[in-house]
Amino acid sequence: MRHLTILLVLTINTFANASELNVAFIYQHPVSAGGWSLTHDLGRQGVEEYFGNRVETTAIEGITPGPDTVRILTRLGRENYDMVFATSFGHMNGVVRVARSYPETIFEHASGYKLAPNIGTYQIRAYEGRFLAGVLAGSMTESGKLGFVAAFPIPEVVRGINAFLLGARQVRSDASLNVIWINTWMDPGKSREAAELLIDQDVDVLTHHTESAAIIVAAEQRGVFSIGYQHDRSAAGPTKHLASVEHNWTPIYVDIIESKLNNRWQSRQRWVGLSENATRLVGISKDIPEDVHKRIDEITQSIINKDMHVFSGPIFDTEGTERVAFGERIDDVELQRMEWFAKGVLQSQ
Repeated sequence: MRHLTILLVLTINTFANASELNVAFIYQHPVSAGGWSLTHDLGRQGVEEYFGNRVETTAIEGITPGPDTVRILTRLGRENYDMVFATSFGHMNGVVRVARSYPETIFEHASGYKLAPNIGTYQIRAYEGRFLAGVLAGSMTESGKLGFVAAFPIPEVVRGINAFLLGARQVRSDASLNVIWINTWMDPGKSREAAELLIDQDVDVLTHHTESAAIIVAAEQRGVFSIGYQHDRSAAGPTKHLASVEHNWTPIYVDIIESKLNNRWQSRQRWVGLSENATRLVGISKDIPEDVHKRIDEITQSIINKDMHVFSGPIFDTEGTERVAFGERIDDVELQRMEWFAKGVLQSQ
């Protein structure tokens, strides 16, 4: 990976000044591994298709949080890149540190919450897709016990866990969600072990917020339903995969870059969701009953029409504290910093 990073960075000068805008994307993991980085690279490809030769893009893989992030962002700043997209939550502090030294470069950070004059943040309302996946899980479970293999308790993951359970409870009020933290984004072995442990606890629908499809494979082999994340995972579970929550980053990348080209970019927090086709269920199993399809379609439209909000009260946390009162909704500021878990979430390492 070190060689790959160096090779890609050395190509930067070759393409400088070849277009109206030079844009770099940095990824924590290899695109070839699938998952989060792949979805961002598909968004980058969408940018190239939309803008043509007006925008030149560079993708740099394998940039871990910490010194690597600072080193690569500094290099991009020195090369006078117009805009840099840092796509991992762990890149946040590096972005803040480097952006001060390169005020002419715009830095955009995915899933973060820290702003500065030349830093913006952007998010997919993936919790909307998670909510729909929860409705699906609640409709298909027999035991009412759902399972979630998760990497780290950062706000984005916490939102997804809560939304998944809240969706399930739309149709199964007694549903519970067992969460196992594996403390890594990319470790198929740990993901599989966690999935096996959840299945041994009588969980009959599994989902994940990790980079690999290992839990889909484990569920398939054990005869348990699964719901994938980030992109279509159905190939890993031909008979037991119910659907996947897809990320489509192209709309928000196009919007941000267009704002720069039109001289209207501002430092702010941007969100896209179901309304912008940035999240949806894909790879939907043909075995899902028609009434479940109809229920999901109706809820989808209600969210798009703003008749329903995923985090509408009353919502209580695991300690019994009311987090959202009846008739109220969580705003985006709180969503970005969410660290509490909804009643019914059970956690273990």
